[in-house]
Amino acid sequence: MPFISLFLKKSGALSRVLGATLLAMSLSTSAAHAETKGDAVKIGVLTYFGGGQIGGKTIVGAAQMAVDDFGGKVLGKDIKLLVGDDQRKPDVALTIAREWVSREKVDAILSNAISPITLGLVDLTRNGKIPLLIAGPGSEDLTGVSCSPYSTQYVWDSYSLPRAIINGFSEQGAKTWYILTTDNAFGKSLESNVREFVAAAGGKVLGVSRHPLSMQDYSALILTAQASKADVIAIGTTGEDMVNIIKQSAEFGVMKGGQKIALMTAAINDIHTLGLKEAQGLKLVSPFYHDLDEQTRAWSKRYMERMATSTPPSHLEAGVYSAVTQYLKSVQAVGSADGERVMEKIRTTPITDFQLKNVKRRDDGQMMRPMYLVEIKTPAESKAAWDYYKVQQVVPAEQAWRPAAQSRCPLLKP
Repeated sequence: MPFISLFLKKSGALSRVLGATLLAMSLSTSAAHAETKGDAVKIGVLTYFGGGQIGGKTIVGAAQMAVDDFGGKVLGKDIKLLVGDDQRKPDVALTIAREWVSREKVDAILSNAISPITLGLVDLTRNGKIPLLIAGPGSEDLTGVSCSPYSTQYVWDSYSLPRAIINGFSEQGAKTWYILTTDNAFGKSLESNVREFVAAAGGKVLGVSRHPLSMQDYSALILTAQASKADVIAIGTTGEDMVNIIKQSAEFGVMKGGQKIALMTAAINDIHTLGLKEAQGLKLVSPFYHDLDEQTRAWSKRYMERMATSTPPSHLEAGVYSAVTQYLKSVQAVGSADGERVMEKIRTTPITDFQLKNVKRRDDGQMMRPMYLVEIKTPAESKAAWDYYKVQQVVPAEQAWRPAAQSRCPLLKP
């Protein structure tokens, strides 16, 4: 500090006060920089590059957009994204994550990986006191029995999406249900919640079929569901699996035969793949819609221009952007990338951005955001590309998420 020392020697009382202030600021800045783990603030991004329209480059693109919008630096250091292809294999993904923690000294991890992988990340990040930003996996256990003070769920889970759908069908007279879902942690969590909501509405689940990820032929499962004569078949799978099930159900005449299909999880990209002719009239719950209002349209336009695509962002890309932005703002606010201090800021600071308005984190890690109950438009109702949703209801956070009193998260217990 030679300049500050010389300044103190040659100046009067006022200068000494100013000099002391400069010295304190300089020491504070040096301490903040020292609390980062290297020459950059590092965020590891785990996602799957082998899927369809969502994932891989779209997730990384949304994360990089957040970094660039922030200015590319925080605390005077570059912000660096470390990208890993989880391959939908827990052993592969956790090996990557452990390498990030031990060798790269990563400051935060963003998981767009499937639930079994993310549940493994919870323990890793809790032990390392590393913020885990969750934008994609939907097992309710992530904010339930496996909740962590270092994990934050930004988008959706297996409770928030099916609840409004089941209540809506039940109000229309549906009494019997058949569940078709994935055979993994997410699928089992969703199945449990569907059973809970159906029972609460006075209905009955007649059966369930589970399938591994990335099957091609679902005919046996569909025929079983069809033979059950259930009023509604609840499809609890995502992406290409869900699209293939809907298409094959149409081939077997499931809906023409009078049965209804309820989408427990779906993104707008899935509806695009299906086409309005097959998807019209289906209902789903979405955390985000690019065409909801002026702010979502403006952000989505920037995202599409940046990615050089005509495909609008889904709730996942929007969730990634909000998660990374809040993390960086928290690092900036506390003057440190120390995980414990950053998480304290995330816990106490609501998000207000292009999609979220004063959304707070609950102690189980859930960002208490509203949801949107939508119906898919008919081809005649759609007036432009990707004009697919009719928003029927805004589901407030207290109705969308499991009540704290019913939670299995020990962090919410009195």
